[in-house]
Amino acid sequence: MRFFLFGLIVTSLAAPVLAQEPGTSAELQIQEASPAAAAPAAPPGRVGRLSLVSGNVSVHASNGEGDAVVNLPLSAGDSLRTGAQARAEFEIGADTIDLSADTEIAISKLNDQVMRVTVARGRIGLALTQLGASESVEVDVARQGVALVQPGHYDIDAGRPRIAVFEGAARLIDGDAADVAVKSGDMALLADPPATAAIEPAARDDFVEWCESRDFDETRLTTPYYISPSMTGFAELDAAGSWDSNAEYGTLWVPNGVPADWAPFRDGHWRWIAPWGWTWIDDQPWGFAPFHYGRWAFIGEHWAWVPGSFITHPVYVPAVVAFLGTARVGLSVADIAGPAIAWFPLAPGEVYWPSYTRDLDYVRNANLGNVADVGAIQMDASGELPLEVFDGHFANRQFASVVPRPVFVNGGAVTPALLSLPEQRLQNAPVLMGSPQIDPATQRTAVAAVVIKQPSRAWTNHIAALVARSASRAKMLQAAFAHPRDHGPVSRLRGAHLRAPAYAEAAPARHTILLRVAHSAPAPMHGGAGKEHRH
Repeated sequence: MRFFLFGLIVTSLAAPVLAQEPGTSAELQIQEASPAAAAPAAPPGRVGRLSLVSGNVSVHASNGEGDAVVNLPLSAGDSLRTGAQARAEFEIGADTIDLSADTEIAISKLNDQVMRVTVARGRIGLALTQLGASESVEVDVARQGVALVQPGHYDIDAGRPRIAVFEGAARLIDGDAADVAVKSGDMALLADPPATAAIEPAARDDFVEWCESRDFDETRLTTPYYISPSMTGFAELDAAGSWDSNAEYGTLWVPNGVPADWAPFRDGHWRWIAPWGWTWIDDQPWGFAPFHYGRWAFIGEHWAWVPGSFITHPVYVPAVVAFLGTARVGLSVADIAGPAIAWFPLAPGEVYWPSYTRDLDYVRNANLGNVADVGAIQMDASGELPLEVFDGHFANRQFASVVPRPVFVNGGAVTPALLSLPEQRLQNAPVLMGSPQIDPATQRTAVAAVVIKQPSRAWTNHIAALVARSASRAKMLQAAFAHPRDHGPVSRLRGAHLRAPAYAEAAPARHTILLRVAHSAPAPMHGGAGKEHRH
């Protein structure tokens, strides 16, 4: 029997071309990676988030201009604009940049050591709460570089080029002469060369008062005792939930005021953001840190966010989830036109594997604090994810969220479009790590059939080794090539099917193997609702 299964699998893999309809196709996809494709560089691990939108605000990124929404991640190369009578706020860890009306800024550089912002027009207020010995913050305004050398509060205006220092210290950078110091309580009227800048007393006005009203006193927050203030979005958590501890997972954060059937990664939408790809944008003001760092666990009758051990500079990821279904297609669902997209939150100890880079150091750093031994994370000999990643039990997969594919790719609201599938269907579906490998709507082309290319000899040998090692795995592969079974009727989701997952009630390990496929006007005020409670 074992040899029969082995022959069946190898024969199927060796077929030169097999076309499959998305609705009835097998969900095991094997393709040969292009040897000429260069491994994508690792993106920066530090990002900011849009924390307040009031009036007409827009964001311009590498993939075009889009609507500004709260919790939108911002990184180097992005620019932010406010219209007349509009205001916005941008958080980077514990630091904030407030934008006045008719203002445009660009994020020139942003990583763990450097933050550089260009003020093209308008006015900003910058609250710098932390500055390490190896870190630098620089603002370019009116062709003048200004280095902020101490934590403090700064008011920078490109219209009447000047910088006011209400607390802290700054330097006007002059490449040809000594820098000009601007001390606390002073305002420098910028000039060329910087040595001719006039120094006056700093003057306060309504914008300065508004910026300071947006600040928070970090020393009065509980959250920094559990997670690093370098984790963007941390300051919203005190007002929105409570901290607890658990013998198995350690520190936990539980959100307040959510419905009994609430589950993570449902109140929001997906957006394609380069260089990460599909990124989760949560609707809740507090919904940044818990969805881009840490893990989620279902404990008793509620969900809890598990941030993991304290990491000074945690690495941002676009969404701490895994997907279900066929790469580049989705999950076949009866009774709806076309496939669906399904995802579930990763649980404590489960490895996050990004689809946007193969940089091993980045992958390990992205899992630091959430996986016991990141040194055990390894790529296979071809530089791809090891097959063993897909061979095991994922604790939260029965809580997967499922929506029609058009809702996903077009950035539609998830909650109103949720579908309910039989739990066995979710348990049997293949796992896709990091991304469903679906193109965004603007780049998407119609898919009439899915083609399984002839695998390389290395892939075939890898399968042969797996089959020889375990006949049960061969049975799973054979089942994956079969036509889908009747998955039962589909209905709109009215409540999460809440059952204790594996980490609450032990279950036997399952063996699923998936081979990696190669490669409007905003409301008047959104975001920052919790800030008034931070003081």
